Amino acid sequence: MPLKIYNSLTNKKEDFIPLSEEEVTMYACGVTVYDECHIGHARASFAFDFIRKYLIFSGYKVTYVRNITDIDDKIINKAKEEISKEKNKTLSREIIKKKAEEVAARYTGRFYEDMQALGIDRANVEPRATDHINDMISLIKILIDKGFAYEAGGDVYFSVKKFKDYGKLSNQSTEQILTGVRKESEQNKKNSLDFALWKKSKENEPAWPSPWSAGRPGWHIECSVMSMKYLGQSFDIHAGGRDLIFPHHENEIAQSEAATGRPFAKYWIHNGLLTIDREKMAKSVGNFISIKDILARYHPEVLKIFFLSSHYSSPIDFTFEKMDSARSSRQRFYILFKKIDDITKTGITPIQRTPKEQQLVEAIKVFINELHALREKFKEAMDDDFNTPAALSILFDIVNLANKFIENKSIPLQRKKLTLKSFKFTLIELGRILGLFRPQKEEGEDMETVDKLMKILIELRDYARSKEDYELSDKIRQQLKEVGVVLEDAKGKTTWRKED
Repeated sequence: MPLKIYNSLTNKKEDFIPLSEEEVTMYACGVTVYDECHIGHARASFAFDFIRKYLIFSGYKVTYVRNITDIDDKIINKAKEEISKEKNKTLSREIIKKKAEEVAARYTGRFYEDMQALGIDRANVEPRATDHINDMISLIKILIDKGFAYEAGGDVYFSVKKFKDYGKLSNQSTEQILTGVRKESEQNKKNSLDFALWKKSKENEPAWPSPWSAGRPGWHIECSVMSMKYLGQSFDIHAGGRDLIFPHHENEIAQSEAATGRPFAKYWIHNGLLTIDREKMAKSVGNFISIKDILARYHPEVLKIFFLSSHYSSPIDFTFEKMDSARSSRQRFYILFKKIDDITKTGITPIQRTPKEQQLVEAIKVFINELHALREKFKEAMDDDFNTPAALSILFDIVNLANKFIENKSIPLQRKKLTLKSFKFTLIELGRILGLFRPQKEEGEDMETVDKLMKILIELRDYARSKEDYELSDKIRQQLKEVGVVLEDAKGKTTWRKED
């Protein structure tokens, strides 16, 4: 089955056929760095990360570009707000520009901290808008020369009526779009649909020199410039949030194709938006959840499992009840990993060539074949427009199969070890495509020492129970639970595992 992707440009699933047999080129709209990143940003970044990972798993070389918008009205407003809180500071163009740079640098750093904490890989190229001002000016000049843009009072606008395919991504005619825009137009526009390519800076705003005015680029032009600079005039995948289809992505297509005369992006993929208890997330509503907030309460893999439970293109509603359910789901994987590690920590006995051993081999093959079938089903799910709910369900099917194999009484424990390692390897191999089971920092800790300390605590608790000191016994269990360690009593033996 070939990989199929839902293409927002054609409104249908299509076989994925990249422009080059050797490389997939992919661009995603990144963050505007004026505040802390929230869990909506996490969803978008994570979705395009696992899509990239699956493309690599499928044998493609992927060049992935994700931009950073580091000049914007929101950044300027944040800079002014911070300056107003400082003593003896007056507003001037130089001071505001410097403060805007500080704001952008600060929140760019925090964005990278959040991505690292989530275990989301960096793109191959992560260009910043302010490093490409001259490239933007060059593209605007081309659009003016070709008659698609005009200068008016120091501003430069793209003339929408000159681009006949305008509206093809959002599937609207210009007449339909006009009914949804504000009637009052900017003073210098010829048409209310025309959008800014270059904006003359207002008093005390950051500015860069240009042939038209001291000003700054419009938002839409930066993505066209940075995507085409690093991926070429035509590339395979353009990704972003569903809220960006109009006007941002529509405008990107218009200005890019008007300038080059070539198709811009072949496939457009859009992640669904996130709500909080069915409401749009906003600080004014009091339901803003930053990435740092959520990671203070949950392991990053819990958030990922929550995201994976819905298709990347579907809307998703966040609740803490769903997060608690995702945490329980995650524990199922790690309980199995602990079982497998406990069973396989001693050596593997070679299989003897006897009729009885041959019967065991045949019994084991039944499980191995089923494991291989589940691995193929995982690929089929991901080939169907990256269907992570189905793929995640298959990972749990592997967990169930592994537990069934462990509980099989007809196969001796010594004969199960190698196969159990295959179960764990397959789960980790497929799980890492979905951003799960990444090596954690604690794996570098001295786990042998931790095991010895836990053995002492378990023996102390057993001693307390033997003396009927249940208050101490319960206190040990509770205090371990508070630091994320769960004790499990079964068949007269106590074992421990990490809760998360």
